[in-house]
Amino acid sequence: MCWILLLGCLCSWHHHATAQFLEPNCGFLSPKALQNEKHQAHISESPWMAYLHRSGELVCGGTLINHRFILTAAHCISEVDSLTVRLGEYNSLTSVDCDGSDCNPPSEDFQVELSFRHRGYSKINRIHDIGLLRLAKSVRYKVHIKPICLITNTTLQAQIGRLHRLVVTGWGRSAAQYTNHIVKSIRVTREPWSVCSKTYLKTRPWTQICVSHQSGEACSGDSGGPMGHAVRHNGRVVFVQVGIVSYGNSKCLSPSVFTHVMPYINWIVWAVEHY
Repeated sequence: MCWILLLGCLCSWHHHATAQFLEPNCGFLSPKALQNEKHQAHISESPWMAYLHRSGELVCGGTLINHRFILTAAHCISEVDSLTVRLGEYNSLTSVDCDGSDCNPPSEDFQVELSFRHRGYSKINRIHDIGLLRLAKSVRYKVHIKPICLITNTTLQAQIGRLHRLVVTGWGRSAAQYTNHIVKSIRVTREPWSVCSKTYLKTRPWTQICVSHQSGEACSGDSGGPMGHAVRHNGRVVFVQVGIVSYGNSKCLSPSVFTHVMPYINWIVWAVEHY
């Protein structure tokens, strides 16, 4: 069983502040992934996706952010039992995943030795819904297992903050209650907080993002998964994480609420460096 730590925000910037990303070699997108417009993600589209499960049963999504840490939602982390992290997963029903003629090596399971929930997390108020999982062993990056980009440069953060069309990936069920065994890719649109306020009767926290989507798409099981956008940086296209799936309508109706990753970069960097 892993230990759960409650960590608060730490405001001082560390040496990563001068870098662009938390992990330099991150967010690689293949040409096929960039061209994909289907709801089903291409097999090479999200090599950073983490399938968080208990005995094979999906609990939440998450993202690989470096060799030892997974970023997810705080509400995905339980105090009574531990999660297993599966990396390199695409189709949870098959041992060898293929998309047409494109196939991946087998997925890999990792045990969690330590869990972190933000100290300000409130299940009732649904705020500070962010957490980290430290894996028991280091992850070796491969063709189907790679980290997502987290921005540590404040200039780039401002640019990403202006993006309104974003992408969400996950294995969450559909409105018809069916489980999605293959990773799906959902297009969402950032909305003014008033759109979510009318639905959930919540005042606007600066650490959350309201998005609209086709009803029935973002749903249970997507929690903890990433929302982001492809950006061009230094001559290559990389995928940058902007949000984490937090909560939505019980019937999978639009809109949904995401934890805004940018305000927590200092917290993430501190935890990664000290634990």
